[in-house]
Amino acid sequence: MQSGDLMQLPVLFALLLAFTGCSIIETRPAEDVVASRAQNRVDALMAGDYEAAYAFTTPGYRTAESAARYGTRWSGVGMWRAAEVSKVNCNEAGNKCMVAIRVTFYARQFGEQTTSLREEWLLIGGNWYVYQDIGAV
Repeated sequence: MQSGDLMQLPVLFALLLAFTGCSIIETRPAEDVVASRAQNRVDALMAGDYEAAYAFTTPGYRTAESAARYGTRWSGVGMWRAAEVSKVNCNEAGNKCMVAIRVTFYARQFGEQTTSLREEWLLIGGNWYVYQDIGAV
């Protein structure tokens, strides 16, 4: 390698970082990003992976409540047969979305039932998180 080649290395490295950085910037509409994250979260809940589902909660929530406590809030998820994001509506500011999730569950006394859950998702530091009310049981 010649000395001229060595001088070009920082420039090549900077270009590589710039192109790599551009590829990680989210370009999909907020509704698509939130729908995907919300579906991943409910899939984790259905699989009993409360740690993975907990990772979708806001950073503030995670400072106030443990993953173990979070898991106890979702003990009824064992009755779920299916859960699917059915609708996402985001505000004009692009920092809050309301998500509707259609849940089919089985209750012995009533058989198979369907209900809808509503969640609020917030854009914090470039990532979307589900808002969980600490006071809610």
